[in-house]
Amino acid sequence: MKELIINKDNLKQEDVKEVVTRVKAVMINEQNEILLAYCDDDYQFPGGHLKDGEDAYSGLIREVKEETGIESKKDDYYPFMITKHYEKNYFRTGNNRLNIIIYFIYKKVPVINDNNIDISNYERKNGFKLCFVNLDDAEDLLIDHARTHPRFKDLAYEMLPVLDEYKNNYHN
Repeated sequence: MKELIINKDNLKQEDVKEVVTRVKAVMINEQNEILLAYCDDDYQFPGGHLKDGEDAYSGLIREVKEETGIESKKDDYYPFMITKHYEKNYFRTGNNRLNIIIYFIYKKVPVINDNNIDISNYERKNGFKLCFVNLDDAEDLLIDHARTHPRFKDLAYEMLPVLDEYKNNYHN
């Protein structure tokens, strides 16, 4: 599994006060389109935070069901990349944070089940929606979006290597 470490401030592990782990799914349909979640002016892969004591697969299955309505199981996923992003003074809280994101390939064709979606009030309030984007256009979409929405820049530039890794090593 490929690992990408982002550490602009050269933080050491002992400098980190909190660690947050997220899980994300790369989901491609039969038209070679990738599924992205859009909320609060940000694009992301479906997924989210792990709850206390939750393992990566259980969290991913839960998050994918909440955001897409798709019922899945552990065997439906393949982990292929992990990013570790060290952030000094995370959102001006005074805390140094390590954000870990584990990326999985969804091995099936994603079929959204709108009746099963259970998004949070925050997501509902901030215009959560799912969209399929041609895989070949996804990189340009993220770059253009980062240019017009500067607060999205860091997330977009974390997603781009994930797309590259997927396209170069796992896509048919």
